[in-house]
Amino acid sequence: MWRVVVRDGLERATVRAVAAEAGLSLGAVSHYFSSQEELRLYALDLVNERDNARLAAIPQEGTAREIVERHLWALLPVDQETRESIQVFYAFMVQARTDPTYREVTAEINQEVVALCRSGIELLAAHGQVAPGHDHETLVAEFRALTEGLSFQAAMWPDTTTPESIRAVVRRWLDSLATPPVT
Repeated sequence: MWRVVVRDGLERATVRAVAAEAGLSLGAVSHYFSSQEELRLYALDLVNERDNARLAAIPQEGTAREIVERHLWALLPVDQETRESIQVFYAFMVQARTDPTYREVTAEINQEVVALCRSGIELLAAHGQVAPGHDHETLVAEFRALTEGLSFQAAMWPDTTTPESIRAVVRRWLDSLATPPVT
């Protein structure tokens, strides 16, 4: 399913196309998924499951900064798996704008990402890596905008938004947290 969505787009990710990609008969795929919508929801759930599995596998030792960075590298498109995950997720996000079938699931995933950003800011602040004077809710919003923007850029223009550039931008932003805000 993912290969079809990444290569051809969500609208072309039909049961027939997925069966052909997998080298299976239409009947074999239809046995597990009674509709195209069910197949697509499974693919969206799989995005979330894989992301959560990557996050759960992250070692929690090291500095707060190292832990936050490892969580980011597990979600941001810095390797083939995360790049494809982002591309599939964005295909569903676009569809969710007009199709309520996907709206609830994508909203839940979005809230999980916001919670991850919040916990990252809280962890950094608790370890003295956020300068006094920063509004934490504003930092959470910045963090979310940064990760969302980089993910979107990488999904749309993977040749120019490289893993190295993503890492550099994120590290620069994390460095900036130690500087008091300009008022």
